[in-house]
Amino acid sequence: MVVMSPADARSRILTNGELAWVYGPKRHELAEVRIDPDTREGDVLLRDIVGARPSEIVRVVKPDLDTRGRRPTALG
Repeated sequence: MVVMSPADARSRILTNGELAWVYGPKRHELAEVRIDPDTREGDVLLRDIVGARPSEIVRVVKPDLDTRGRRPTALG
């Protein structure tokens, strides 16, 4: 789970309960978004995210579900 401020969630077009990619320095994974007005803008709280330490910088990104993830191949 990733907890963030309403302003940060709004800037990423994320809503409460939605899934978002959390990119850390070593790996990335999907996490549920929780919006908390008590969280300071620019800060995120992570829970059950493997590969992210408290002192590391992470990015929270909305998944792009509109484009297909595979590259085109010779078979189509």
